[in-house]
Amino acid sequence: MNAWLVYDEERAAKNADYIALHHKKGAEYGIEFALKMADECQMALRSGARPDFAIVRTVNPALSRELEEQGVPVFNPSPVSEICNDKYKTYEYVSARCETMPVLDTRFFLGEMLNDRAGTEHLLRQFPHHVLKAVDGHGGSQVFLTDEASYEEIGIMGADFILQPFLKGPGKDVRVYVIGDEIVAAIERQAREGFRSNYSLGGAVRPVALTKEQKGLVAQICRIFDFGLAGIDFLVDERGNFVFNEIEDVVGARMLYQCRPDIDLLGRYFSFILDKLLH
Repeated sequence: MNAWLVYDEERAAKNADYIALHHKKGAEYGIEFALKMADECQMALRSGARPDFAIVRTVNPALSRELEEQGVPVFNPSPVSEICNDKYKTYEYVSARCETMPVLDTRFFLGEMLNDRAGTEHLLRQFPHHVLKAVDGHGGSQVFLTDEASYEEIGIMGADFILQPFLKGPGKDVRVYVIGDEIVAAIERQAREGFRSNYSLGGAVRPVALTKEQKGLVAQICRIFDFGLAGIDFLVDERGNFVFNEIEDVVGARMLYQCRPDIDLLGRYFSFILDKLLH
């Protein structure tokens, strides 16, 4: 079976080992991966080339849709990419369909609100104790606390953004890795300093077991998405309860492999894909 592994140049450079693991593990499952950059993928499609399926590891919903329109199964499917790579769309979609899901009050703003110093400083004063996030941000690098942020450091000029009240708690969140509707593992992240707990920013990580109630929250989300491999993130409040945060479509695996080296993530993923294609 022939498959395309689709990346952009930046992500491909950072994930050479993970790409090599796709090739190695794929061979065990009879899958031959061809690494394609997004622009190469589009040119190949227009020349008539078609893989049996594609794993898209770049944020490009339009490309995912183009692949699907050409009859190529895509993991994750384009609706997952389109919704989950926009924090406000994710919030709206989940809060409208999961009535018992704990969520934060979320306000949407156009990026032009931050185009000048006066507008930015007014917004920061208007919403004290809030977290400001670019809707298309990843890895925690475009997340700011309004009490501490300044015009100079808010590096998301031009990007639409959301504001959410700061959640009091232990500075932890939990990422739940799922394949389809199956929970693979849950990893807790603890902020070392500040309020952002992202692994890429130096947060401490450890595996955790989910309660029945927490698994129920994950199940609610899995029911409304057609996931391949994804990461569902929950904040932890001061009582230890989960509050839905966001979903990672192009989810990183370093944290999982560090905490749970016993899990054959790609083996499980490829088995899921092959089963879905055959049935």
